[in-house]
Amino acid sequence: MRQDFLLLERDRELELIRSGIDHVLAGHGGVVLLEGPHGSGKTQLLAAARSAGEEAGLQVLHARAGELECGFAWVVVRQLFEHRLAAVDAAPDALLTGPATLAGSIFDYADPEGISAPPHEGAGLYQVLHGLYWLCRNLSAKAPLLLLIDDAHHADTASLQFVNYLVNRLERSGVLLVLTSTPDPRGPAQELLLSASRSPDACHAVLEPLGRDAVREAITARLGHPPHDDVTEACLAASEGNPLHLTELLDEMSRRGIAPRQPAAETIPRLTPARMAKEVVRQLHDLPQTAHALAGAVAVLGDDAEPRHCAAAAGISQSEALRAAHVLREAGILNPGLPYAFRRSVVRPVVYAWMSAETRSQAHRRSAYTLHASGADIITVAEHLCRTEPGNDPWTVRTLRAAAVEAMRRVEPGDSTRYLRRALADSNAERDPWILGQLGSAELRARQPEAVEHLREALRRTHDPVIRCRLRLELAVALTAAARYDEALRVLAVTGALADERDVPDPTDQAARTVAAVVSRITPGHQRTGRPPGRGGAPRSHAAIEALSRGRSFTRVARLAAAAVPDDAPPPAEDTELTDTLVAAWALSQCDEAESAERALRDTAHRALSAGQLLAAATSTSLLGGVLLDTGRLAEAETGARRLLRRHEDQSLMLASVPLAAAVLTHCLIETDRLDDAEETLCRHGLAGRLPRSALFVPLLIARARLRIRQDRFETGLRELTECRDLAVQEGWLYPSASSEYLSDAAKALAITTGPRAARALAADVTERARAFGAARPLAAALRTYGEIVGGDEGLEMLESAERLLGSSPYLLERARVQVALGAALRRQGRRAAARRRLAAGMDTAHRIGASVLEATARSELRLAGVRQVRGAQQQRAPLTPAEERVAHKAAAGLSNREISQALFVTVKTVEWHLSQAYAKLGIAKRAELGRALAAGPASQADEMWCSA
Repeated sequence: MRQDFLLLERDRELELIRSGIDHVLAGHGGVVLLEGPHGSGKTQLLAAARSAGEEAGLQVLHARAGELECGFAWVVVRQLFEHRLAAVDAAPDALLTGPATLAGSIFDYADPEGISAPPHEGAGLYQVLHGLYWLCRNLSAKAPLLLLIDDAHHADTASLQFVNYLVNRLERSGVLLVLTSTPDPRGPAQELLLSASRSPDACHAVLEPLGRDAVREAITARLGHPPHDDVTEACLAASEGNPLHLTELLDEMSRRGIAPRQPAAETIPRLTPARMAKEVVRQLHDLPQTAHALAGAVAVLGDDAEPRHCAAAAGISQSEALRAAHVLREAGILNPGLPYAFRRSVVRPVVYAWMSAETRSQAHRRSAYTLHASGADIITVAEHLCRTEPGNDPWTVRTLRAAAVEAMRRVEPGDSTRYLRRALADSNAERDPWILGQLGSAELRARQPEAVEHLREALRRTHDPVIRCRLRLELAVALTAAARYDEALRVLAVTGALADERDVPDPTDQAARTVAAVVSRITPGHQRTGRPPGRGGAPRSHAAIEALSRGRSFTRVARLAAAAVPDDAPPPAEDTELTDTLVAAWALSQCDEAESAERALRDTAHRALSAGQLLAAATSTSLLGGVLLDTGRLAEAETGARRLLRRHEDQSLMLASVPLAAAVLTHCLIETDRLDDAEETLCRHGLAGRLPRSALFVPLLIARARLRIRQDRFETGLRELTECRDLAVQEGWLYPSASSEYLSDAAKALAITTGPRAARALAADVTERARAFGAARPLAAALRTYGEIVGGDEGLEMLESAERLLGSSPYLLERARVQVALGAALRRQGRRAAARRRLAAGMDTAHRIGASVLEATARSELRLAGVRQVRGAQQQRAPLTPAEERVAHKAAAGLSNREISQALFVTVKTVEWHLSQAYAKLGIAKRAELGRALAAGPASQADEMWCSA
């Protein structure tokens, strides 16, 4: 199998060999010279030539030159002929008769001094060469002769002189000579090989790297599965199309159990097969120390390997670096051009591992200094400092702290924590309270559980009252994220007491009051504890939430919430999860104020990101996802939720944005019939088991219960929903819009498990509460479910009321549900024309927003209403959502699914989903058609039209 790999795309070379064999069978002679780098398949081509020659009845003699033997005389010649001469039936005296006797001395093993003597010169050399030529003629007299010499560039000079003598006398000789060599301008054999290649009887072929199709074929044959395109590209880049390197790479993938699927594309460049690594080390071993140092600098610097930086990192002068670069290029290790780069991706990890730990650390330290001096990005500098051994360097600590601040500004808190941990490792910064506090703050935003202890330690070591106040606030948020609500409230109580004692209020006091109000509200048993601690009482949004929990009308709640959302307000002084504005915006979203809520949430997210307030930005994005879901922008809601969850792991701190985003994502996946994906997502992020008893988790509990019901796990779903609802009623956490999310599924499950009466009672209770609240969306959802259960004229009237309530509201998802439910009810009453109108409208809306489950229901109902699907009408296609459009344009530009997922911070599955939706809306079937379809615009796309049967 390995031989097959090495002979892929070698048809031309094999044809040259076959043609040479046919030529020699006809009594002629010839030379075939195969040239290519190490691993290009030269040896396998010689093996194929040997097999073909033996099958054709040729006498085959072969030799392989070795680098360590090139200083001896006649090494290759003796390899070619000595076994043939020593054979019992060879009659060596008959072969070494006539002019061939002139070569007998080099096979006279009875004379050790003659065997080891230097090559002949002048007339003596001519005699031996002529004798060897006649030895070939004597051999070919019995049958045509095939001489194979592998790695001829390592052959000794005397043997190559014989090759040159022979190629000029091959006409009608019955001798075919096949040589392989690797170009080596420095080698002494090159001139003699070039001379041999100039013979009129010589055929010269240069072996080219394997192409994409050959690499794909090799991967399929070796690993047993057709590879993903990204894997093919990664293998091609890592091996540079070298057959041997590709084989080693595939063997390593097989050994590690790496399947040729898309995720493997990221792993392949980091693989270092042992044989390839040894080859790189062997190449480096023969080079001078300055070349070693420069290669190490290039490995350390990577993309920043400019000559001056490499010289500084290597600790050599720039002139020495230039000479070393020339040596490395001559050895085939470095590419030509600037900045310096290795020819193959495998070289960098091998060189990096070959360096001693001390050498690496020094190179990274020098790289950090030279890059910083040249004005390089501070993050790049910090990455080098993180790879140095800890010491006592104040500059390192200052630089890492500055890089940590920059990483936070770039929304990379995980990187910030790495820099700060490395800063703390320096002896002059060990247990520094300022760095500990900065580290705990970064760990909180990176959702790392260590944040709690580091913030506690920083608080213990800090004596500045202002800093202590801020650390308490951060610690309270971290404790809340760790579901340690009582501890958080105790910390906030201390902050409030100190605030009451101050004559001049601190900006942190207001943030502490808001956090205390929120934590009190979301913690079981604390909803009636009175005003939050500290001067000033409850924040303004607290009044709206209190009115909501007490069942006041939506107009009053909306008025109170709107008063808490100031226009063009600057971001708060402190970064917390649920600011006054965010709480008020959420309250607005419950009161048919989707546009106002969206505007407030987007503005808050923008201002928070600009100010580096990652907690507020994450929470506002998660709350915005709920608004996007309600208003039918499922793809955008899903993208935002996945982005928020991508760094969350099972043991991570549970920031408020996590359960809120997970709830939105679960609903999106349910609406698009991706139940397995929803289950996998919950399990992957540690959200499938027991969750904290907190108001923040109510939306997720509802979404998870709904998923269980859709999975036909009715009893499990109802049990979770009942427990959640009982707790919410007990703690005053009920919010009317929740009915839009769970009521329909809960009623279905109750009807199946308990009976229609229980389902009707639930729908009646929810409808009564929704009427009391008065907002259109929750009331429409309740009437829709109640009307479906009641049926008949009464149910139809409820459904029509729900349709009127929504009217031209922005709540597209609920509007589509109502239209489909009303159309189905009309169809059951025999009013087919009216049913078709509602069902077609509902199906169109569902299609536009990507609610595939609802769309399929509408299609099914339309068929029952006597409608058939007809192709042909030129109508406008459903527009792509912003997320679908972004993915489609990147795919049309040639990016792989993996590259798109990295660019947009979503999973590969999300990319695949958006592409499938885009294909359906554009009326295409494959990726290659995207460019044309996107350029064509909506007017040229054929859609479906519905007509009665």
